[in-house]
Amino acid sequence: MIRDEENNHNLDNKIVSIPKERIDLNAMWVLRRLRAKGYEAYLTGGCVRDLLLGKQPKDFDVATSAKPEEVKAIFGNCRLIGRRFLLAHVVFPGGKIIETATFRSNPLEETSFDEEQEDSNLLVMQDNVFGTVKEDAFRRDLTINGLFYDPIEEKVLDYVGGLDDLQNGIIRTIGDPDIRVQEDPVRILRAIRFANILEFKIEEKTFSAMRKYNKEILKCAPARLQEEISRLLLSKYSHKNFEMALEIGILHSLLPELLEGLSGNAHGVDNLEDISVEKIKSTSSYLELINTLKVLDEVVAKDCLVFSSVAFTCLLLPAYQLLEKSEQNERNWIDRLCVSWSERIRLTRRDQDVIRVLLTSISLFSIDKVSQPSAKSLLRKIWFREALLVFTIYLRSE
Repeated sequence: MIRDEENNHNLDNKIVSIPKERIDLNAMWVLRRLRAKGYEAYLTGGCVRDLLLGKQPKDFDVATSAKPEEVKAIFGNCRLIGRRFLLAHVVFPGGKIIETATFRSNPLEETSFDEEQEDSNLLVMQDNVFGTVKEDAFRRDLTINGLFYDPIEEKVLDYVGGLDDLQNGIIRTIGDPDIRVQEDPVRILRAIRFANILEFKIEEKTFSAMRKYNKEILKCAPARLQEEISRLLLSKYSHKNFEMALEIGILHSLLPELLEGLSGNAHGVDNLEDISVEKIKSTSSYLELINTLKVLDEVVAKDCLVFSSVAFTCLLLPAYQLLEKSEQNERNWIDRLCVSWSERIRLTRRDQDVIRVLLTSISLFSIDKVSQPSAKSLLRKIWFREALLVFTIYLRSE
């Protein structure tokens, strides 16, 4: 439901009055200055979605008809970033950034898709084809993220049915989900995250496409995969995200070593399909993982500083402990669990080493084993804070 206790929004004609005090002043300044220079400019994306849901956005983004170089010429406090998707960051004192993107059009035409040639590579590698605001709406991922808001005219621009889906609590891709998911398989992870954060239901055809093309996720840039997985783990809904990712089958492609570990198989399996969802859910290590992630969610919800290395360690911990106790305790299994998957998303060597240390640090906090000298030595470790947090989460989950 779209919620706003202070206003009665007339969604039929898309006139929406959002109190000005809920809109970031820096974003308004960027928008007004672009308008003054003769360009179209609107608030867009997640900030519009959250404002309409009665939530206060963390970030405000602007979409404009001005090209990146033109935005940079207007704002002296601007820098351009990105290759696949060139963006302008307008930087304010204190490090506040208003991300300003030029309207894009979809680089792939839907008519080019042949259902009989499903192996066609639809992955979008470049996304700097500029367009109109309407074309920009249709190239976005989900309908609820394809809305634009004009805070001056107090009007929502909805070309994709996003308002209806916000009203009805639906996660739906814009256009044919078979095409949209193949264009950018990271949309699978984003749909999972938004469905759980907003407590929305994923539309049937979209869910089907997510399952059908889950193996395409490995074609995505490792940096984007790393970012989205971190967001899944640090969203306050990591246990629900994990359950949904397992159901969709994305973990068989992205984190097969984790599934092997949860099933107690240190040697790997010849066919990942042998690791069924039902088999994983029936294991005690799976229940331990869900409990661990629930505690992680509680910690994140309290606005504690949680590094991604801690989140990844929590994800791996039950499988690590199971394999550590097993008779299959061979040297290569720790490499499979701690290294193989992390190279797939290009975690830095430092992060890999930290995760390995955090996994093995649980035993170091045992009262029976820690002497006074070793306790002082432990306190001096640069990873002590992260290790203590992992140990605390471990105790709470037990």
